[in-house]
Formats: sequence, C-alpha cells, structure tokens
Amino acid sequence: MTAVLRPNSARAALAFLTRLPGGKHPEGLDAVAASVPWFPIVGALVGGVGAGVYVAASQVLPSLTSAVLAFAVTAMITGGLHEDGLGDAFDALAGGSTPERRLEILLDSTHGTFGVLSIVLMTVLKITALAPLAGWDAVAALVTAHALGRSAAVGLMATAPQAVGEGLSADYSRMLTPGLGAAGALLGVVVAVIAFQASAIVFVLGAVASAVVIGVWAQRRIGGVVGDLLGAAEQFTEATVLLTATALLT
Repeated sequence: MTAVLRPNSARAALAFLTRLPGGKHPEGLDAVAASVPWFPIVGALVGGVGAGVYVAASQVLPSLTSAVLAFAVTAMITGGLHEDGLGDAFDALAGGSTPERRLEILLDSTHGTFGVLSIVLMTVLKITALAPLAGWDAVAALVTAHALGRSAAVGLMATAPQAVGEGLSADYSRMLTPGLGAAGALLGVVVAVIAFQASAIVFVLGAVASAVVIGVWAQRRIGGVVGDLLGAAEQFTEATVLLTATALLT
C-alpha cells in the first residue's frame, strides 16, 4: 500500500492513462507496477472532468447533447485508450476463427467491422445511460464508472492468465504484487462507497461481473488476457455502472 502514497507513482499512472499535464512516464518495470494502485484515482479524475462538462453543458443544452460532449471530452483526455482496446478485442474475439488468428488480429492496429460496431454501440449505450441523470447523480455515476472501470482492469491484470508472454499487459502482470493489485482494485471500491454509500455494493458487483465476463471470454478464445482485453473490461464496467445508476436513480 505504500506505493499508493508515492507522488511519482501517481504521475506515472496519469501519464499512462491520460494526456493530462503533470504526468511522468515511469522508468523501469518496478515503477510501472507501483503506478497501478493509482489507476482508479486517475479514472475518478477523468470521470470528474467529464461530469463537470456534463453538468455545465446541461444548463444550456439538452441532456443528450451534454452527454455526448462529456464522453467526447473523456475520450480526448484518455486518447481513446480503452475504446481502442474494446475495438481490437471485439475484432479478435468475435472475428477470429482460431486462437492463433485471434492473437494475430489483436496485433493489428486497424479496426474491422466488429471493432467499429463495438465502439459505436458502447458509446451510444453510455451516452443514453448518462442522459437521464442530473446533478449529483450524474457526477457520482460518472466518477464511479471511471474509477471502477480501472479497478476492473486492474483486477483482471492481477488475477487472469496472460495470453502472451510479451507486451505491456504481461509486463504489468509480471511485476504486480498481490498488495499492489489489491490496492488498485479496492481504491475504486472506496470511490464508489464515497459516491453511493451503501448502494455502492450494487455497482461493485456489476464491476466484478463485467471483469469476469471479459476474463472468461478471453480465456476461452485466446487462453488469457492481453492489454486490449483490459480496455474492453474498463469499457464494459463503465457502461454497467452507468446503466445501474440510471436504473436505480431515475
């Protein structure tokens, strides 16, 4: 847990997950692993910026338009990192005919039909889930969605087998200690509890379910997870949290 308190580790997480100023890329795999507990906090920051845009825009624009603007801003902040992973994951897992072919597709940076459809449909789903919410409900939902989304990715990184032995996801997983992994998962839970108190359990269970679904699907199709699957887990969890918030609060 001490890695959670290191400012340089927070800056490393900020540099990896966003394009916001103040980040600093880590030097060495130990520093990379030490940044993991900060992932949900960086996610909460991204969600907070998106929530600010949504609430401000809602004062003068329809809620649906405001939701589009909010997600446009969060995608720009992250450089579409997780959306790109979602698209690659669906191209490979839904389109490939063999595990070898699916891994080959994952290495291709271009998006095919399944990838484009998954990004478009997931974005539409998140926008329409956010639009019915207003005020603090919208803020709490967006912040929690982004925080738990990163926690879900950390949970998979720490527990699921790696499909390949090389790459960023494999490096993170190899250097990730149980304590760092637990901290990265639990800090998202803390954010959810702050936002929703006792109701947080529903959102946490949704995040766990999203991560499990992606993890099981990946293990069956390619024998484990890779970095793109972590992005897919983050996106699924975001959508799950927003849908849950809309169901409970409207």
